[in-house]
Amino acid sequence: MLRAGAVQFANGMILLITSSSQGPDCARALLASTKVKTEVVPDVRSALNRLRENSFSAVVIDDSLLATSGKQIDILLKHLATAIPVFLNLAISRTDRVVRDVVAALQRVEQERALARKAVAWELRSELKGELTGILLWTQQAMAVPSLPPSAETKLKSVVELADRIRARLEITAE
Repeated sequence: MLRAGAVQFANGMILLITSSSQGPDCARALLASTKVKTEVVPDVRSALNRLRENSFSAVVIDDSLLATSGKQIDILLKHLATAIPVFLNLAISRTDRVVRDVVAALQRVEQERALARKAVAWELRSELKGELTGILLWTQQAMAVPSLPPSAETKLKSVVELADRIRARLEITAE
């Protein structure tokens, strides 16, 4: 079950493109359910202007615009940046359906972003572990040199201890 407002949405605004009289009601319902400010514009040209001025989490496009503004919709889709497009037929969709579909789309985007962050963190952790292994091997080889001055040995031991602490932190965060 979706719980509106349970997810912190990224860019903080929703753009609703519709000439339907249902638009303001949908905007109020989206605000009430998501706590995300929703702007209503009557056409694609106005939407393009708003997209140039602000960043949106989602752009809800009334299907009725597809027949009259097909080429403009294509341009609009190219200018969405990180906003997710949500196509709905407001002529037949009730307000609760609009809210449910928009919330589901926003939650899906947030889940995808979380997975991407997790993948990047894992990759970085893996790279750092490899580099730390290299540092440990090189310092251990350097410490095995018979004529190593005591001051250099002390410094190399500090490097080994630091690398071990970093490795331990990386293993803790991986769990």
